[in-house]
Amino acid sequence: MFLQDMKWPDVDALQRGEVIAVACISALEQHSVHLPVSTDFLIGSEIVRRVEQKLPDKVLCLPPIWLGCSSHHMEFAGTISISVDTMNRVLQDIVDSVMKHGFRKLLILNSHGGNRATLAYTVQAIGNKYQDAMIVGATYWDLATEELWQERETEFGGMGHACELETSILLRIAPQLVDLSKAKPDGMQLPESEFSRGELLSSPAVSLYRTFGDTSAHGGHGDPRKASADKGERFLQIIMAGVLRLCQDMLGGKL
Repeated sequence: MFLQDMKWPDVDALQRGEVIAVACISALEQHSVHLPVSTDFLIGSEIVRRVEQKLPDKVLCLPPIWLGCSSHHMEFAGTISISVDTMNRVLQDIVDSVMKHGFRKLLILNSHGGNRATLAYTVQAIGNKYQDAMIVGATYWDLATEELWQERETEFGGMGHACELETSILLRIAPQLVDLSKAKPDGMQLPESEFSRGELLSSPAVSLYRTFGDTSAHGGHGDPRKASADKGERFLQIIMAGVLRLCQDMLGGKL
């Protein structure tokens, strides 16, 4: 079920306790020179579309949010960003609306790394307000880290941003927007400190702020040269398996 396609009486008729409201958050930001600025939005939207296909009577999908926390990308043209405070307020207002209508299971599914800290804060803050509800925040790749590691071909540092993972998925869902002739490694010089070394599937031990202008030549992190559409489909199937397991646990009250 897609909320934007429904009439309000149809929404009102839903069994609130048996439905998960799904809100996808993403970003509109540079993705190196070979992927579009809509990459995170497109990936998040595709995941939501597939979730709805698998659980059509169990999920109520809100329109994905295209705007995210992307200040660290602002040195590259095309990025549109909002502040952490604004993002937190938007999320809290969405949750308030969902809760007002009687839903008590909400999944905020994130497709942009820069939203993770804000999402974690929002879940804690709003969760305290609605202690009778199950409000879950999740970043899609965190739901299938081990499986994605097994499928990847690049070494540590090869996945991060406009990388093997994102490029493969875009080749699968929007190949007309990908220019593989410009795809090349970037931002792969890893920090010397063990505490700040990290990539998409292995977060660093500490939190610190760096811009993409500081850490990349053209806005990428990782190596997109091993990307393919077939691999993109495999990545999506792995991600979907994780998302669906999470949804089933939410429906079963296991969290």
